[in-house]
Amino acid sequence: MSLDQFVACRRAPKLPDDLPDAGRWTVRMFEGKPVYVLDGRTWLLHVMAETGYPEELAEQLADDLADAGITGAEPSDYGVMVYVTVEPASAPEEAIALQMAVLDMLIETCDGVVLAN
Repeated sequence: MSLDQFVACRRAPKLPDDLPDAGRWTVRMFEGKPVYVLDGRTWLLHVMAETGYPEELAEQLADDLADAGITGAEPSDYGVMVYVTVEPASAPEEAIALQMAVLDMLIETCDGVVLAN
């Protein structure tokens, strides 16, 4: 089981350069797309960016933008979806803190909004 977070971004991140400890990330391929992985021995952190986002998330994104107090923005303004996953869900605090650091980075550098789970 994993702890999954999703970030809708206005701009694509520069991966792995924008990630904390950029030099420690490795690249694996999943369905022809790069997935950036940081191995913490007892946990893994995965970051994957995709152009667009699932249409079923448009309503949730609109709600999350309103909840965040972001006015004048439409879901269509957010053309990149970034998936940030920690495995396992019971990972130590170090892994959870790193996931939060990645989310903070995406908010800042990509003009992103974390979607509520």
